[in-house]
Amino acid sequence: MGRLEFDFMTRIDFSEPVREHYFVLRCLPREDRGIVTESSEVAVGPRASLSTQHDSFGNVLTVGAIRGDHDRIEYRSHGVVRIGPVRDEACAEPHPLFRYPSPLTKPDGALEAFATDFAGPHATMGARTCADLSHAVHETMTYAPCTTSVRTTAAEAFAKRQGVCQDFAHILATLLRLLGVPARYVSGLAEGEGQTHAWVGAYADGRWLGLDPTRDRTTDDGYLPLAYGRDWSDCPIENGSFRGYASQTQTVHFTLRRTA
Repeated sequence: MGRLEFDFMTRIDFSEPVREHYFVLRCLPREDRGIVTESSEVAVGPRASLSTQHDSFGNVLTVGAIRGDHDRIEYRSHGVVRIGPVRDEACAEPHPLFRYPSPLTKPDGALEAFATDFAGPHATMGARTCADLSHAVHETMTYAPCTTSVRTTAAEAFAKRQGVCQDFAHILATLLRLLGVPARYVSGLAEGEGQTHAWVGAYADGRWLGLDPTRDRTTDDGYLPLAYGRDWSDCPIENGSFRGYASQTQTVHFTLRRTA
């Protein structure tokens, strides 16, 4: 069992003042099996009206509004969680939507051919085989920042054979679903510091298995999920709208460390 302390900060600077800013944050750990939140809080500046809600996938939402003029918004989430093992029989059945393509995980001919070639030598898609597929994605793709965006589809990134963590995750989720394995996209934090991370949950052998194709490994208690969805568009860490014509500059930083 791991006990983790997280500190997650995002600041958005606007080129000119905006107003009537409505936003949704997914910056608190999911209330999920095996995850126990000991403490957590969200602070937003400038002062905002906040409420806590949940989306259809069970992700924790911090919903807020800043109605007056402002040229920046900064939010910080902080807390401590315990992540322990989950008994197989206690694992939730996959959401039906995790079996099908989504806006960013629609397969094309190249992905279908890759899935067919991979499936050829494998009789079943158990946990070990799913991990082998994650390794195959890692070996096929090159990690290359600034070559894609969060709106890049799995097919587009696969055609380039390069991208970042959300692209690796979108491609793996697409391939798993093509091969009959329910798969969910996961946004969260991985032990250390820096930027947010993305990986995949695969439902195999009656349990959820965390696969990180970017780092070529399975997940452990050093990974903290913040949100699940079919793809990135279901679970962005921050999204919203405002009145104004400003451009935005975003700064993100987190630390996730083990604590006694």
